[in-house]
Amino acid sequence: GEGALDRGLKIRTLVLPDRYIDHDKPEKQIAEAGLDAASIAAAAIHALGALGKKTRAALRGQL
Repeated sequence: GEGALDRGLKIRTLVLPDRYIDHDKPEKQIAEAGLDAASIAAAAIHALGALGKKTRAALRGQL
């Protein structure tokens, strides 16, 4: 039989980077690591192939 990954399922692992993150408020550390809500949403949209420069900026609140 076919496994779940045989049906076009896209997986992106999001992990802490292998580097030192300066001590700060937890939400700032999470954002710096790219594990905040906006970064996770951007990774999901990018995995689907639909993330342009403007969309990325909007998700990060930079517009």
